[in-house]
Amino acid sequence: MLASVRVRKSKVCRVASCGASFTPARLGQAVCSPACGLLDAATNREKARKSLAEVGRKELRAAKERIKPKGQYMREAQAAFNAWVRERDSALGCVSCDRPSTWSGQWHASHFRSVGSSPEHRFNPANVHKACSICNNHLSGNILGFLPELERRIGAEEVQALLGPSEPKRYTIEDLKALTAHYRALTRELKKGEAA
Repeated sequence: MLASVRVRKSKVCRVASCGASFTPARLGQAVCSPACGLLDAATNREKARKSLAEVGRKELRAAKERIKPKGQYMREAQAAFNAWVRERDSALGCVSCDRPSTWSGQWHASHFRSVGSSPEHRFNPANVHKACSICNNHLSGNILGFLPELERRIGAEEVQALLGPSEPKRYTIEDLKALTAHYRALTRELKKGEAA
């Protein structure tokens, strides 16, 4: 039985200054001669380098994602949530003291019920409000100043709900990824609203 011979179609040389028509001798041939190949190599080298670098970055990103511990996902979700709280409360002053929103220091997302004592309220928007770094870091949240302002902002019933019993929460990596994406999207929306 005879094997069918495939006839190759003619191509135009990829080198712009040449433009000659040729029949490729091998699969993937894009230039008509070795001379045009040398001319084409310089332009392709940069494209090939960028392509290899992009593949390298994607593989590195994927490898980092595979070995990332659950704690890292928790930190990313917490950072996204905290950024959203600071943006949500940007027009408000410190929840614990009388510092106005125009204060030039560092602002934090302060938890009324701490993450250590009440991890189920870690991502509860009613539990977390913008506070100055002095109250949050140096005065451990300044809870005596926090409570009256919190009652004014969310109401006494909601504060009692925060102080009462609640269900413990276990977050999976997928939950944490979803929280991170959700709060990043909310933060972007708030920033767009301010810009408009």
